[in-house]
This record gives sequence, C-alpha cells and structure tokens, in this order.
Amino acid sequence: MPFFAQASAASSIYWPFVVLIVCLISIIILITKLRVHAFFALVMAAMLAGLLTNVNGLSDEKLRKAWDAPAKSQWVQAVELTATELGNTAGKIGIVIALASVIGLCLMASGAADKVVRRFISLFGEKRAGAAILVSGYVLSIPIFFDTFFMLLLPLAVAMHLRTGKDYMLYIMAICCGGVVTHSLVAPHPGPLAMAEYLKLDLGLTIVVGLVAGIVPVCCSWMTVKWLGRSLSIPLRETPGLSIASLRASAERPESELPSFTWSILPVLLPIALISISSIFIAIQGKGFETSNISNASSLLSKLKTPSDPVSQDLVANFTPANRAKLQEANATQADAPILSLIVGELNDAIRKRDLSNPNRFANITLRPETAQLRASLPQADNLVRLNRLLLEDAFPNELKQTRGMNPTLYTLGVFWGNRNVALFVGAFLSLAVLVLQKKNLSFAKIAEMIEPPFATAGTIILITSAGGAFGLMLKNAGVGQAVEALVHGKQVNLILLSWVVAAVIRIAQGSATVAMLTTASMIYPIMSGAGAALPYNPVYIFMAIGFGAMMLSWMNDSGFWVVGKLSGFSEKETLKTWTVVVSVNSAAGLIVTLLGSILLPMR
Repeated sequence: MPFFAQASAASSIYWPFVVLIVCLISIIILITKLRVHAFFALVMAAMLAGLLTNVNGLSDEKLRKAWDAPAKSQWVQAVELTATELGNTAGKIGIVIALASVIGLCLMASGAADKVVRRFISLFGEKRAGAAILVSGYVLSIPIFFDTFFMLLLPLAVAMHLRTGKDYMLYIMAICCGGVVTHSLVAPHPGPLAMAEYLKLDLGLTIVVGLVAGIVPVCCSWMTVKWLGRSLSIPLRETPGLSIASLRASAERPESELPSFTWSILPVLLPIALISISSIFIAIQGKGFETSNISNASSLLSKLKTPSDPVSQDLVANFTPANRAKLQEANATQADAPILSLIVGELNDAIRKRDLSNPNRFANITLRPETAQLRASLPQADNLVRLNRLLLEDAFPNELKQTRGMNPTLYTLGVFWGNRNVALFVGAFLSLAVLVLQKKNLSFAKIAEMIEPPFATAGTIILITSAGGAFGLMLKNAGVGQAVEALVHGKQVNLILLSWVVAAVIRIAQGSATVAMLTTASMIYPIMSGAGAALPYNPVYIFMAIGFGAMMLSWMNDSGFWVVGKLSGFSEKETLKTWTVVVSVNSAAGLIVTLLGSILLPMR
C-alpha cells in the first residue's frame, strides 16, 4: 500500500475529501502555474487520486471490487485503473468527436453553415441571432446528448460570428445555456430518466416540469452571458484545416454559390432526428411499470404475499430481503401508496435486469399472440424488457393492465440508426456529399487530405476529455460519493436543499452530471419515502433539486468542460470564466425556482 494510503488508513470517512482537495490543488498548479499540458496534468491527478485512496476504508462493495486485484500492488492498480477509465471514456466519445470534426469542416468549407446563418439572420434579425440559437438549441437538445448536440451546432455559431463580426463567445454559450438544462432535467437523457425511476415519479410529469422549470434558469444564464460579453471578448482562433481568412472568404461568397438551405441544414438535423427517434423507441419499448398500471392492487398484493404459482414465487424470491419483509407486513386488503411503489420497483427490476422467459414458469399461462411472437424472436435489449413486461401482464391479467409495445424489428432498426455513432456517420457522409457538390473535382485523396487536420485536433480533444473522465472516475473510485453519503446520513435539513447540495458536491467531486444524479437519487429516495405523507410538496421538486444540483461548477474533471473549451478554441481560464459560470448560474437559479415552486405551487 502506498505511503499516503497507509497514512490515511486510520483516518475518518472524511479522507476522500482530502483526496479531492489535494488533487484539485495539484491540477490548478500544474495547468495554470506550471503550464503543463492538460492531458498530462489530468492523468497525473487521476493517478495521484489512486495512490491516495484508502482502499481499506471503502465500504461500498462496487468500489472495493474496482480495487480487488490481490496480485497487484495499489501503486500498479492506481495506474491501471486510470488507464482503464481513460479508455472507457474514450470509447464513449472518440467516434462522435472525430465525426463531428468532419461535419464541422465540411459545413464550414462548403458554405453550408453560412447558408443556415444567413437564413437565421433574415428570419430573426442580427440583434436576435444569439437568442435564436438559444431557443432553437433548447428545443433541439431535448433528445440528444449534450456533447453531440454541441458539436453539431458549433459550426453554426462560428458562421454566425463570421457573418456578424462579433459576439463569438455569446453564440457559443447560447448553445450551452439550454443544452445543459435539458441534459439534467428532461428525459430521454439518461440522468433524468433514471432519476424518475429511482424516485418513483411519473416520467411524463418530470418531462413537463423539467422543460417549464428550466426556462427561468436558461434566461438567467443567458443574461449572465450577455453581461460577461461586455467585458470579456474571446476571439475566433485558427484551427487546423480551416484558416480564419478562408472562413471569412467563404462568408463573403454570394448566395448563388452556397448550397441550398435544405442540404445545408440536413447534416445537422438528420442525426438529431435519428437520435430522437431512437430515444423515443427506447422510451416506448423499455418503459417500466407505474402504479397506474396496477388495475387490482389488493389482488396483486395478496398473490405476492402468499405466492402459490411459479411466477409469483420467482418474483418474490428475487425481492430484496428488506422489501420481502415489508411485503409480509403489509395489509393484504388495503394496498397503500408505499407498498405499491415497492412492488412496482421490484417488478421493474425484474423486467430490466432478468430474462423471465423460462418456458416452464409460464407453461400454464395463456400468452397473447404478441407475447408468443416476441418470445419466439429471441429478443435482446429493450425488446427483452418489453417481453418480460408482456409476460408479467399475461401472468397477472386481472391485476396488471395490458399494454402494447412496438414492432421489435422496427425498434431494432430505429435504435441502430439512432445510435449516436451511426447517426454521426450519416451526418458526416451527408456533409461530405454537400462539400463535393459545392467544390467540383474533389478526389478521395484530396478529401482525405482536408480531413487530416481536423482529425488531429479531434485526437487531442479526445485525449484531454478522456483524461478528464478518468480523473473524475478515479475520484469516484476513491470513495468521494460514499463519503458525501456518510456525511449527510441522518441529518435533519430541508430535503430540497439537501438534494441540491449532495448532487452539487458529487458533481464537483467527480465531474459527471449523470453520475451525480444517479448517486444522489439513490441516496435521497430512502429519506424522501420515509417522510411519506409528511412531505409538504410533490416529490418532483426533489427531482428538480437533484437535476439542478448536478449542473453545478463544471471544471476540469468534467468531459463537457474540455469538449466546449477545446472545440471552441477557448483557453482553460476562458472556459472557467464562461462555461463554468453558465452552468453554475443555471444550477443556482434552478435551486431558487425549485424552492419557490415548492412553496407557491406544492402540487400535493
């Protein structure tokens, strides 16, 4: 065990916070004072977090498993875990960033981005150009991951700056203001989707509330950006493959030399549309049970309390011990809201985490034609989730309402083409086609030569972003989230404020907003459900508090920080002064909206 870990072996649960602070100070000194390249600084900080981790003090089983390699010392594991987490992050973003760089190059070089901007300005006027990006971005960002969404809209912001000759930072941040909010508050983004399930909330309600509640924070961050723009001017900087001179020359071309508006916008909108369709298909086919799907609660409770058929016996056998005990204690003739939420949660765990299609278990159950057909197709992923749900609906025809999924083949095709890597490939090929149509006689060799510099830039961004992801995950492996949970356990405080603070601390500690949301929701739900009827507002306000808290203070351990900063050409200090401020204003304004809403409109 390393020296620092030995020194901390007898320390309290607060040691992970020491790890966080030491690593934070190290990164600041390395990048801002010693001017070390961000990749080296982040990788060294990630390894340092591993060396400082008190492995013996980790009580979380998953975290201990991450360090469970008795044949290797913690010194070696700190290095190898860093490399593994870096690779995991790169695997998620590498193809997307590379393809987005191609799309950006082609849209700028062909004049397509300028064509879209000219249409925007003619429609909204130059003074409202930034607001037009803000509003359209808020809507377009609903179904698509923030990093993908940002990379697709970035060429439009660059072209808008070239067209107007000002406000480059404003146009970049216009993309970010709304995209951050939908990422943390609106399904089908993974964080809000999982939060709704963890907190046992109606998904439709969370979408509506998230979209409406996000408007005020977006307006606040937009006003903040405009205020920052009065004193902070960030220029558009040269990028490999596209000089500013060539971009300005492109912006001065007559309208007749530009591609049509349809072809210009298609490489951006088609990937967004494909990803949106995929998100909708997943939401439909993978939708879990809700309490409203129970048609006869007393009968269902009775069958699960005294299971006599194979399906009921299997379900109850896989309940957690605590939930089995609560089930037995429940009143069989009067199923109240807490016990129904418990049953729904266990049913959703069953359909999402298991394959229930054992023929013997359902031998004496009459299956609907749809169920039998889907089972015969050997379904995977959300098609399997749908099959599991259909099987349970057939097993409890009087207790569970019957629903219909979608065609499994259509689902598979939609999810494939809507996979963000595939969708970006489609966008890249379309943008290349637009470039070839505009610039005649382009050979494959010339296209490859044009693409080479953006790929080089993308490679640097992928490395830095992946190093930031590795650093955040190493802080997670160091037990920072576990320490936060222990710190707040048993505290009697305002639950909305507690949810926001916990989410914010976890977000700052390890970088990922999604991880912060999932971790906080799993921590807060037992407290929230314990409050029961005493909760003076709708639980959706807890959902909002967690979502807004998870936006707080994005910095160098967040991959979004590097995606926005590096692709925009901002320095680290400029990114902290703009991007970090925007997400923090969204977070703080969102907390105020949540607190006021819970008082003025409790929706009980």
